[in-house]
Amino acid sequence: MRRARALLLPILVILYVSISSPCLAQKPHASPYFNVLDYGAVGDGETLCTTAIQKAIDECAKAGGGKVIVPTGKYLTAPIFLRSDVHLEVMAGATLLASTNIDDYPPIDGRWEGIERKVYASLITGHDLENVSITGRGTLDGQGEVWWKAHRETRDARRRAGIRGREPDNPPDAPLKWPRPRTINLYRCRNVLISGITIVDSPAWTIHPVYCENVSIEHVSIIQPYSSPNTDGINPDSCKNVRISNCYLDCGDDCITLKSGYNEDGRRVGIPCENIVITNCTFAHGHGGVVIGSETSGDVRNVTISNCVFDGTQRGIRIKSQRGRGGVVENIRASNLVMRGITDAAFSITMFYGGDRNEVLPVDESTPRFRNIHCSDVIVTDCSRAAVIEGLPEMPIEGLSLSNVVVESAGTGIRCWTATGVALSNVVVNPKRGPALIVENVRDIEIHRFANRRPTPDAPVIRFENVDGALIQSCTAAEGTGTFLQLVGDSNRDVVMTGNRLGKAARERETAAGGPSSATEDDEQAVSLSDVPDASASRALKAAAA
Repeated sequence: MRRARALLLPILVILYVSISSPCLAQKPHASPYFNVLDYGAVGDGETLCTTAIQKAIDECAKAGGGKVIVPTGKYLTAPIFLRSDVHLEVMAGATLLASTNIDDYPPIDGRWEGIERKVYASLITGHDLENVSITGRGTLDGQGEVWWKAHRETRDARRRAGIRGREPDNPPDAPLKWPRPRTINLYRCRNVLISGITIVDSPAWTIHPVYCENVSIEHVSIIQPYSSPNTDGINPDSCKNVRISNCYLDCGDDCITLKSGYNEDGRRVGIPCENIVITNCTFAHGHGGVVIGSETSGDVRNVTISNCVFDGTQRGIRIKSQRGRGGVVENIRASNLVMRGITDAAFSITMFYGGDRNEVLPVDESTPRFRNIHCSDVIVTDCSRAAVIEGLPEMPIEGLSLSNVVVESAGTGIRCWTATGVALSNVVVNPKRGPALIVENVRDIEIHRFANRRPTPDAPVIRFENVDGALIQSCTAAEGTGTFLQLVGDSNRDVVMTGNRLGKAARERETAAGGPSSATEDDEQAVSLSDVPDASASRALKAAAA
């Protein structure tokens, strides 16, 4: 009896502590998994499940975090709002169907096209969150057709009302009061993972993180009709430390776009998009594969693009801005890329997304700036234009290089206009018409091992106009080359050709339309143009450089 009492006493103490201590008491929901079916969701594709899904998310957050599970089935829902420490998993065979009733989408404070404004809430929305995940092998279906139609009607209403630009207010007769929802739209969130899901038919941009930090987007497939308006794939907007990998993007607009605000509002916010890694992705049927801009007012910097395939996009790498934006785009590296079926330019780097190329404006905070852009190890098997590179007369592109690049163009070659510090190394460009390389209004260019292996006899391989300081070295001329280097105008200076193999060219160089008379026949000697007058573009270039 005494021994039984001794054993009973510890058991009673443990039971008392378990009941009285909140730390040891049983929680109302012991499991870390929250199945939306347990909260009333019905996966028939017709029953609106917004309340049930939102309750599962909220209960998960109240329990301190965990996983919300969307099992097999089709779940119709209006916008749902994530909470911190919630992992939303859309399982294989499950689909979240976005409601097609515009009235189901409340307005929220957001950002659209670089301006802070009211926007419609998105299918999955989050503000000021930490440690959130959206994963699974399921599908998010934006059912965007109703939004695309409303967008086109709203655009027509704006035109009838004489509204131009990006003013947020739409006329009263427009079907949309605010900019369209995204599929996933997150603001000021940290530690974000989006993985494995397939997204189709987004109302507008598909994945749009804004002011977020430490974002990983991986193994995501995004598929939209090519005719759908503004259905970009992934748009990090003034975000820091973003990694995008192993994704397939087939979009109605740009596949991946980096942005940082529009004009005055973007400069007011002043948050850059920086430290971005894009790797192992495949792009199809987008306006651009990887794009920076045109909203660059808060700066875009420190970007690497590697090991990607571009198959049927309109452009490959595209960097775009214009006067009025301001901001700096810098430290961009793209390498190990394969492109085919590019319907426009493989490389498009322009500061003339709009504006007059013939005027020179004062430099101020609204003047954009591009510098330190380097592309290497690229194969382009089919495009309409190899590259279009355009700086501003008052702000040339600074520090641009192409190396180990081979381009087969069904149209034209590379055109570089208004830049300083350009380097082309081991580049082969085979255009169907025109020069392989046109260089205008450029200061300090080095061309090393450049070739056109299928030249057209009536066009030079390289054409210079208003070039100040050039070194052409170790280049070769293929059989059938007419003129290798053509110097146009009277403002080329300090052009040096050395160590080239141009014996197969009919003419190593020629002067056209009143060009310099001091060019010699010695391949080792400079073409010295120091005494000829400056052209106006050359004066603008030098003034900007000073």
